[in-house]
Amino acid sequence: MTILKEGDGAMAGVPVTDRGVWMQVGAGRIFYPFDPRPEEVHIDDIGTGLSRIIRYNGHSDTWVTVAQHSVQCEYMARKDGLSVSDRLAILMHDAAEAYIGDMIRPLKCMFPEFKRVEAKVYAAIEEALSLPYLDESTIKYYDNLAWAWEKRDFFPSSREWPYTPDIPDHLHTMVQWSHAHSRNVFMATFWHLVCAVEQEK
Repeated sequence: MTILKEGDGAMAGVPVTDRGVWMQVGAGRIFYPFDPRPEEVHIDDIGTGLSRIIRYNGHSDTWVTVAQHSVQCEYMARKDGLSVSDRLAILMHDAAEAYIGDMIRPLKCMFPEFKRVEAKVYAAIEEALSLPYLDESTIKYYDNLAWAWEKRDFFPSSREWPYTPDIPDHLHTMVQWSHAHSRNVFMATFWHLVCAVEQEK
């Protein structure tokens, strides 16, 4: 691994090798966001990252982690009777954010290159963890339903958001989870669904 010096396309605080820029995850492993490889993806890193990332750039009245958001999406899909395979895909829909962060929607739509990087990272995650495919419209339905739920319970001071879906009556008041609890529930849900998918084969 060749380390480039600052001035050779590198900058302070951003380590670069012949594979490009890299980041260090909490476990000490290295990940290349522009050259993601399945063998460098680990579910433990994803669980840790998502449980420490706060949605809405931290501006909601009560913060909520991406890990909790992901579990709530899976919960709604389960209530609607979706298959375990579909629920696994829904749980993992934001997995790439563990490596590249959670960009707010008003910015994401302005940076198509970010979306391309996100898709490439997710493809590596999908291959590494043998994730099932699910059409984007179904994932987006539960993603949007979750942010409407979060807006109701965690961001009541916010102004009206366009195209906010109606929230089903069965959705209880959302309770904030700690970082540790977010990680624990996310990881437990992941392994439960993986085992259930295997049993269905």
